[in-house]
Amino acid sequence: MARFAPSESSSAREPTGARFFGHLVARLRRLRDPRGVLRAILTRYVLPSNLFPEWLVFATLKVAGYDVVGPCGLSGARIQTPSLSIGQGTWANWGVSIEGRGAVSIGEWALIGPEVMIVTSTHERAEDGRVRLVSTYLPVHIGSRCWIGARAIILPGVVIGEDVTVAAGAVVASNIGPGGLYGGVPARRIG
Repeated sequence: MARFAPSESSSAREPTGARFFGHLVARLRRLRDPRGVLRAILTRYVLPSNLFPEWLVFATLKVAGYDVVGPCGLSGARIQTPSLSIGQGTWANWGVSIEGRGAVSIGEWALIGPEVMIVTSTHERAEDGRVRLVSTYLPVHIGSRCWIGARAIILPGVVIGEDVTVAAGAVVASNIGPGGLYGGVPARRIG
């Protein structure tokens, strides 16, 4: 059974309100530059509202500083990464979560189903077997013309080649070459 390292702070002994405000202050310190504040507001509150047409989503992502080639459908997605590159015509359904601070690149005309999670953060294990509290971030790349099925999970450091279909509910834990249908936990080629 894995053991977790105790927190350096005494947050376990602090009242719930103190922990909440401590986390809030830590988040605000990370948003020192105006572009970071704008990016957080746009990607956490404006885009997930699912009320905007593709051209407005495109303009919003450009203003937030993301590398977006052309109109795309990311309305309803929650974007946490500061480095996002999206090809023209890519569409993400509602509830998509792009988590962590690692770079994410998605090719042209990719289709991403509802509630897909693209994860870039991980916690490594220390020499003594404990989980490290500090996150590390690995980039994720999804090729052009991919179709990622509903509730699939793309784990940190994964590269998915062009023209790949990932079945609903699959967990992609390793790189996938171009073409083919992948499914299962962990995902493997099934067609």
